[in-house]
Amino acid sequence: MTDQTHHCTANDGQNESPDNGSMADTSFDYDVVIVGGGPAGLSAGVFTARADFRTLVVEHNRSLLRKSAHLENYLGFPAGVRPTTFLEIAQDHATNAGCVYVSGEVVDIKHAHSEDHSGDAPETGAVDSGFIVSTADQQFETRYVIVASWSDCSFLDTLGVERGTEDGGHVPIIEVDADGRTSVDGVYAAGRITDQHHQAIVNAGHGAHVAIALIEEVNPAFWNDWVAIEGYYDSYDKEVPVGVEEISHEERERRIRDSRATMRRYFGEHSVNEPEDAMR
Repeated sequence: MTDQTHHCTANDGQNESPDNGSMADTSFDYDVVIVGGGPAGLSAGVFTARADFRTLVVEHNRSLLRKSAHLENYLGFPAGVRPTTFLEIAQDHATNAGCVYVSGEVVDIKHAHSEDHSGDAPETGAVDSGFIVSTADQQFETRYVIVASWSDCSFLDTLGVERGTEDGGHVPIIEVDADGRTSVDGVYAAGRITDQHHQAIVNAGHGAHVAIALIEEVNPAFWNDWVAIEGYYDSYDKEVPVGVEEISHEERERRIRDSRATMRRYFGEHSVNEPEDAMR
């Protein structure tokens, strides 16, 4: 992937997320910046983007998963899947959900809108002030941050996020609560960097969990990421919950056809004949 920004174009607006009301805070470039484009980061991005958070994923293309020869314990792939194919699917899923994707390495994160520009939290509070996420050649202002990279987290030095060491090892980890909150308000962490087990499916699940915790903190109303058949809630004399999209039977069939065609593109005959990836 080249060092450029990629925007969602895959679904041409035909499979949009439920309209839960954008955060619409134009003082920031993004509502959330996710550091890391492995299973945890991309999973988090799918959920935040579908909740109408303007989401940027910054990826240095060194996901731990790339070291695997073949991914064989991820639910939904009975014969396993090539790790690079899995990551391609996951990246496309995130961009299709609405994420913006940047290739680069984060070198620093500091508080934004601080009068002395020291990076310290201003008196008004970290979440109100937001953060500046810096790569070698770009800066992005965001209201929230989710760290899902591995294993260097020295870019958090300026913020003073509490860190520890992984169980039985020497690699630094980020200390978090049960929902991925760090010691700095507005900064979350997910996946291997929080001492989760290294398996991809565990990290993807944790990324989703942390994203939902952030969504529910911003929008305390019970939030669902769910698609239902039109009229389902009427049949129970209930209002459609926040975050639920109702679609017609015809639209459901269209989406099923589209999903089948999409998966054939990843696993068609030409994919079987592609050369093996070099181990990194």
